[in-house]
Amino acid sequence: MGCLQSLCCPSGVVGLQAAIIEPQKCKGIILLDISLRMLHIKKQPWFAKPFIKSFQSLLRNTVVGKLFFNAVATPESVKNILCQCYHDTSAVTDELVQIILQPGLDPGAVDVFLEFICYSGGPLPEELLPLVKCPVLVAWGEKDPWEPVELGRAYASFDVVEDFVVLPDVGHCPQDEAPELVNPLVESFVKRHS
Repeated sequence: MGCLQSLCCPSGVVGLQAAIIEPQKCKGIILLDISLRMLHIKKQPWFAKPFIKSFQSLLRNTVVGKLFFNAVATPESVKNILCQCYHDTSAVTDELVQIILQPGLDPGAVDVFLEFICYSGGPLPEELLPLVKCPVLVAWGEKDPWEPVELGRAYASFDVVEDFVVLPDVGHCPQDEAPELVNPLVESFVKRHS
């Protein structure tokens, strides 16, 4: 039985990898504001690479990382971060803040957080897309402040990308901020490729 994957941010890279490893199980992939991985080590100038590795080591291996996590894992910080990435900040409710914050309070969350923010290796989406055999739909929030739509448009040039859709007046989390725009795209894509 094949599956369709709808993925955003770092999950998009995981979905692309899965489609390459098990192509018979994937009928299509929808990427929502996939991470451009701008902090990836391959995208850094040669002179910055040693500093990046040292900073990552500092975060992972000293109390500095835990202090940083504790400063970020608060309702106020989560709300501020969400207000940066949502174009429509009225969508940033106390309920949403709690939904996002709650897993961060679980045991081991600090380690996952530090691994996530310190991960600057692995494959890039632009390295994986040429290897994918199923159709890909890419949708992008026009007002994404973290992953600029201008840079995301480059993914439209890959043969497997059947469409690149710009979501007007939407930020980095279109599935949450504008489900009325995202859900019809997903439904249509699923109907075409099921």
